[in-house]
Formats: sequence, structure tokens, C-alpha cells
Amino acid sequence: MSLMDYFKSGGAKPSVETFKTRHTDEFADSVLLELKSVATDAVKRAIEARETRYMKSVLDESYFVLDSLVISPKDRDIAQKFDDFLRTHEAVDPEFRRQFFQQVIQREYRSSRGSSVRVPAEFEATVQLGQDSLENLTSEEGFQISLKGRRISFAVEASLSGPLKREVSPSRFGKAFSTPPQAAPAQDASTAFSSPNSHSHRRDASTVTVQLTDARGSSQHTLVVPALIGREPGPMCEQFGVNPLSVQATFVSRQQLVLLELMGRVYYFLPDSASLSCVRADGLVLEKLKLYPLDAGASTVLRSGIPPEGAGAEHLQGSNADYAIIQLRLAGSGSSHHEGTPRPRAVA
Repeated sequence: MSLMDYFKSGGAKPSVETFKTRHTDEFADSVLLELKSVATDAVKRAIEARETRYMKSVLDESYFVLDSLVISPKDRDIAQKFDDFLRTHEAVDPEFRRQFFQQVIQREYRSSRGSSVRVPAEFEATVQLGQDSLENLTSEEGFQISLKGRRISFAVEASLSGPLKREVSPSRFGKAFSTPPQAAPAQDASTAFSSPNSHSHRRDASTVTVQLTDARGSSQHTLVVPALIGREPGPMCEQFGVNPLSVQATFVSRQQLVLLELMGRVYYFLPDSASLSCVRADGLVLEKLKLYPLDAGASTVLRSGIPPEGAGAEHLQGSNADYAIIQLRLAGSGSSHHEGTPRPRAVA
């Protein structure tokens, strides 16, 4: 036989075999992808049904907990295939079901309003047969069609509990504060500033004079930085060892203004947790997490209760009981004088 005849006859063309395990892999990938989608939609429906009962400020400081996630196949065929798939692999690996559903569930879900749903580490989804799971498909019924025209094989229902108060996180102030090192001995608020090291630290820290005009009238305060000014600064200050100053006004955030020293210079900024901003005497509205320097000898006047989009006439002309006036003046800095190599300074 000539070489041309060999190629015409197909030669020694190898046969291509399709492994049957590929069908199982494709089934698992398809089910996993669909379950992720329908589970996310179920949690979203559950959180949207509950979050409308609460104020935005409550949702920002709390989270919901995923109690249960019930998965139901929507027809007899998919119910049998899915059950066989789980039982077959559980016979090899008893932890297979738990590991499979761990790929379906996220650790945390969020709504468009910012509500958070957390999933406990030991959480497991439940597969439950419903009435549809026992019925055979007909040409007209048995499944739903999504927007992309794809058949939906599972129905998922989620239930939540809560909300629960969220633990304080350093990110509420941005990256300016961090928790103490784990190796450092724990101190409560009463002893944090009574130890010898603490006294020496405070002698070196800068101080800011605050002239406050709010619902209580006019008062003057001297704060050692770092400090937090707001309607309810106490809880944050106790955790981070920050000096608090309470402001009594209708329109002021719980954590309104942070004072801190960086590289020998004192700054003030609006923390990420502040729902309202402040406006300076020159008309500048403060932006969140942007550092503004306090110059020695200069006075900075701020008015609280300003929406982030800008100040209106009602904000500038309102009473001090509603919109407090906060005047900052850098009183002095023990760290302004250093022996030896000068410290670098931040550039504004």
C-alpha cells in the first residue's frame, strides 16, 4: 500500500475515548455554580425582608446571622441525581457533604443598604425534598426559567437571626489606630494612664485646646492627643486608649472628629464611622479619612452636623444646640524639641 493510500484510509488514527467521569465532573460544576447563585439570592431576599425594620445607623453597627439554608431540588430527576452524587462520594469521604456545601456558602453577605449577614464557621446547609422533588417533569412544567433562559434546578430558602451588635473594629477609624500588640500587658481605662510609661508618654504628647459651643453652652477643654470628639466617644476611647470629648448637639456623629499626631505634627480628620461631616470657617467641608494639619498658634473653627454633599443656609444659621461649634488650637507639643537627629516631618 502506497503512502497516499495509507492517508486516504485514515492511517493508524487512534481512537478517542470520552471518560464517563467527565459527566460527573460537569454535573458537579454545574450544580455548584447554580447553588452559589440561588443561595446568594435566598440570603439577599431574607436580609431585604428584615433590614427595612431598622434604621441605617443600627444596621451600620450590627450584623445578622444565617440560621438555616434549605436546598430543595425542583424535580424528581435532579433530586435522584443529586442524592446519588452525595451518597456515592460520602461512601468514600464522610466529610464530602460538608466540604461540598462549604464551597457554596460565602463567609459573609451584604445588601445594597450595607447590611451584613455572617455565616458561623460550623454552619451546614440542609437538603430537603419538597413536593416538587417527587414529581416528574412535563414539557410545560417542573422548572423555572431565569433571565438567561437557563433551567433552575434548585429552590433555596434562607432564615436569619439578629441583628447583633458588631464588635469594635480598628477599621472604623481607618488605619490611623490599631489594636495594642498581643505581647503587651492588658490595661483597663483606669490604669492605662496611671503607669510610669503612660505618664512619660503623656508628657511628650501634644495638647489641643478645644473651645466647644453646644447645647450646654460654651466650654473650654484641653485634650492630649490622640483624642476623639463626638456625641458618644466613650466606647471607642476605652478600647483604643484615646481621650474623649463629648458634644451635646442634635446633629453630630457618635464619632465626629479624631485628633492625632503623626511624625511630630498634629492632624484632625473625619473617621469612616462619621455619618455627618463638619464645615470649616473658610467653607471647606471635611472629607472622610483625609488628614488636615493643625498649625501651631493658628485656630481652626468647625461646625458639626453638615451633610457630606455640602452645607446649606439652615446648617450655617442653625442654633448651637443643633449644630455645635468646635474651635481647635494647638496648645503646645512636648515633642517639638528633640535632641540628636531631627525627626522627619509629614508634608501636608
